[in-house]
Amino acid sequence: MKNPLQNKLYYSISEVAELTQLQPYTLRAWEKEFSCLRPRRARGGKNRAYRERDIGIILLLKRLLYEERYTTQGVKKKLKDEPELLRQVGEQVPALLAQQQDRPAPTAEQTNAESAQDREAALRMLEEAKKELREILRLL
Repeated sequence: MKNPLQNKLYYSISEVAELTQLQPYTLRAWEKEFSCLRPRRARGGKNRAYRERDIGIILLLKRLLYEERYTTQGVKKKLKDEPELLRQVGEQVPALLAQQQDRPAPTAEQTNAESAQDREAALRMLEEAKKELREILRLL
């Protein structure tokens, strides 16, 4: 399995964004949200310098948030309850990146379609809950 990393010590935010198929603003937001993601600052604190371990953490966060559909609070709790996830991340980076490269980034249309499906499913569940509550009221 080919390692998509270039065996550099540090990567810029644009390189990491390209490798992980995320926007730089997403990476910056995750730095604020998740204490486990703290890239070094280079050149007087202005530029971020990501290590291979940081890239692994980003891919783990992406999997938990986007594929497993955890909320940010859910991810924080999972990482707190299962610290081995973060410990193992460094050795898994090449494999995770290879998987990442095999999967195309979702298009805006796909994301919008998934959101619409989620909304429809939520509305159906609400309607069903309303019916059940009406039944309960009628019994009282």
